[in-house]
Amino acid sequence: MDYRKYQCEISDYALCAAVAAAFTSVVAWLFYHSMLGLLLLPLVYGYALQVYKGYRGAKQRSLLLSGFKEGMMAVSAALMAGYSMENAWKEAEHDLVLLYGMQRPIVKEFIQINSLVGMNQPLEEALTNFALRSGCEDIESFAEIFSFAKRGGGDFAAIIQTTVQRLGAKIEVEREIQTTIAGKKFESRIMCMMPLFLLAYMNCTSMGFLQPLYGNLTGALLMTAALAVYAGAVWWSGKMMDIRV
Repeated sequence: MDYRKYQCEISDYALCAAVAAAFTSVVAWLFYHSMLGLLLLPLVYGYALQVYKGYRGAKQRSLLLSGFKEGMMAVSAALMAGYSMENAWKEAEHDLVLLYGMQRPIVKEFIQINSLVGMNQPLEEALTNFALRSGCEDIESFAEIFSFAKRGGGDFAAIIQTTVQRLGAKIEVEREIQTTIAGKKFESRIMCMMPLFLLAYMNCTSMGFLQPLYGNLTGALLMTAALAVYAGAVWWSGKMMDIRV
């Protein structure tokens, strides 16, 4: 499985299509009072699908990285207990199955790595293959260091312990950042919705004030410009809230 890009299922496409259709219908009424506004549906659907894939992909990689840290802790414990490197990965697989069950991606990856090793493929090659598909820079860096140490000899226990400490620190920092900006994200979502609520309120209570903006080319151009500015503000707000370590 390639974790660098989230693979959507039919239900994901249906969800994005439903959200895009609902949002486009609201925009068509608020900004144009015309069904012609639904011509924006392909653009809205494309953007919604892109945002959804990015969100689910990032969440998938975050879970993968967290599981990888737990796996490395199990490998380190097995090495300290006197297991060889290959047997330590097998012991880590058993620990991950007990911890997560069989459905978590990291468990499946450890099972695949151990299966490849059982078919005489070098551990470092199996790990490198997984790292390239993971989309996680930390896993890729570990695979490179592991391969170099495997060829030239090295203290694997120390390498793995350093990796676990670094991953733990990174995950903790990311958690603290998300906790700190959680309130700001909520405020950002409210601010993004306020223009739509205000426009809906004015349409319902002061229709005569907005009437010159509907049903004519000049009004349509002005509303299109306002919609473009609004879309740009929403996009920029999302970029500002996307903080990564």
